[in-house]
Amino acid sequence: MQFKKEAYSYIMMLGHLCADLCFFALSAMLPFLVTQKGMSYTAAAGLMFAMSLFSAITQPILGAMADRKNRPWLMALGVFLSGLGIASLGFLDNYYTMLAAVSISSIGSAIYHPDAGRLANFVAGKSKGKGVSNFSFGGNLAGFVGPVLIVFAISQFGMAGTAILLLPTIPAALWLLLLNNRFLQFAEEGQQQVAAALSKGQKDDWNGFLRLSGVTVLRSAIMATMNSFIPLFWLSVLLQSEQISGLSTTIIAISGALATLFGGRIADRLGFRKVIRIGLLALVPCMLLIAYSRSLLLSAFLLVPAAVALNLAYSPSVVLGQKLLPNHIGLASGITMGLASSFGGVVSPLLGIVGDQHGVDTVMWILAAICMAAALSTVILPEDPDTAP
Repeated sequence: MQFKKEAYSYIMMLGHLCADLCFFALSAMLPFLVTQKGMSYTAAAGLMFAMSLFSAITQPILGAMADRKNRPWLMALGVFLSGLGIASLGFLDNYYTMLAAVSISSIGSAIYHPDAGRLANFVAGKSKGKGVSNFSFGGNLAGFVGPVLIVFAISQFGMAGTAILLLPTIPAALWLLLLNNRFLQFAEEGQQQVAAALSKGQKDDWNGFLRLSGVTVLRSAIMATMNSFIPLFWLSVLLQSEQISGLSTTIIAISGALATLFGGRIADRLGFRKVIRIGLLALVPCMLLIAYSRSLLLSAFLLVPAAVALNLAYSPSVVLGQKLLPNHIGLASGITMGLASSFGGVVSPLLGIVGDQHGVDTVMWILAAICMAAALSTVILPEDPDTAP
């Protein structure tokens, strides 16, 4: 069965959901790893670091490869490896084998993103913001599904419940593989359009792209820190159970998912630079209040506008990157969704050390400071290019 071309952005969305499911599941697992396996905050944050690091390194390389040769079957492989790594985590006790499992999952997720982000651009037509928002929505939706699924499974079956992640990822990988020929057709059509524009003098704006990447790194650092330390903040400072603490990422994810879905659509009308700036500026007061509050209800309430503000900037950042590098859409996708977005996770181990020595509440104030830095950095954002890729 074949769908309309634009409908394939929703298939990219479902694949994105499964590829990112395990990243957010790992975030929700951190309180269980701390209490049931005796991990320190530093060790737990180290797993998040490994997840971010390998994704950051791998995605730009794969993005550049995607611009040279179309390999849409890699998306299926990526989803499978992403599920396999974290699904095996509950059966492991040695920290180094855990790191290896997390690394496999990270590489799998990284394999999916550049080709899928590139295809989402190609099938979107003129509404690039809408198409990439649909695709990005799957990644944010994973932040809702992943924690709920993993908290339920571990609560019911113990740490062996991590195997539940294979249930959605294996069928999704098989479906993507069955659609490989259709994806290949879209990729070749898009590549021909890029080649035609290049022959007419279309150029890349590397300076503007580097400035955008700097802002994206800060936005990523905020997201990685929120997903790693909000659950630990609820656990150790607000004195909540592992289950409730783990589900804090669900609030972040479902609120952020809605913002991601509409962020690109809004940017199609208002401009990509403007929407990124609005989101990061609105985030600052929310995070300051979260760091100050010691009320569970107030903290949960404030996480909603904080996640909306942060994720409002996500889809516009991806599309703006693709517009700035129209001749290298795969590389732009790999960097904005990979290197720049995942590199923010390298702060997790450093903040884990701060949390072990000075408490998680101190980490929250550092997070608020990073939010202010991100808001200030929006002054360097490049203008939207006049011509879409």
